[in-house]
Amino acid sequence: MVISLSLAESTRCLLPVPVFCSMGGSGSTHLRSALTGLGLTVHNKPDIVFHRHWVKQGSDARIKEFARRTGGVQLSERPGLHHVREYLDLVASTPNTTAVLSTWAEQHLLRLCGRRRIIFLLREPTAAYRSMCELSRHGDVAAQYGGPNSWFAYFYAERWRKTADEYLALSEAGWKVSLWPYEDFPMHAGRDGFYGIARDWHPSPPRVRPMLDSETIDIIKTITNDVRRRLGFQPWI
Repeated sequence: MVISLSLAESTRCLLPVPVFCSMGGSGSTHLRSALTGLGLTVHNKPDIVFHRHWVKQGSDARIKEFARRTGGVQLSERPGLHHVREYLDLVASTPNTTAVLSTWAEQHLLRLCGRRRIIFLLREPTAAYRSMCELSRHGDVAAQYGGPNSWFAYFYAERWRKTADEYLALSEAGWKVSLWPYEDFPMHAGRDGFYGIARDWHPSPPRVRPMLDSETIDIIKTITNDVRRRLGFQPWI
């Protein structure tokens, strides 16, 4: 199925709309805004409540946050993969609705919850990490770990590696998945029929220094080296 989502056709989008997966620093804010501009209802990373940071806050906090991010969808207090599957089925069956996810891809849960159309948006990992550590983004979180040049870089690199690995696993299993590299976002979005989504796209330059030192850059590149080569996107290798 070709999904045509030009701005002129935003009220006629075809179903089901794919779900999206991205990470901090990779353009997910623009992606959510652009999808909303096409007339879609976009759930903003509701799966983040499955991250250990949210799990340790207890079920009440997680249920409240999940509902806030999904426009009222209720999350069960009990663990179980069927809850993930049911939520994804709900999104797929709701007209003009999608979600931008992050944590379930990192946790390799998507491969366990039924074949579906998924688009991954990723950026070269050192540039993505540097962008995420901006004070206006998630610099406060990085500061809790000791700043950008700390073991926070290791945690981010592991998340990036696992997310990319989920894309590769789904692709190798024959799922209808796409990878949109941040660096070539307009071309890949247009290839998949989202012709209006790159309007007002203003990518930030990949300036990793002086924020990141050589050891931090080396940690991120070393941890992600194998999966970057498997992805085969030359600017990342």
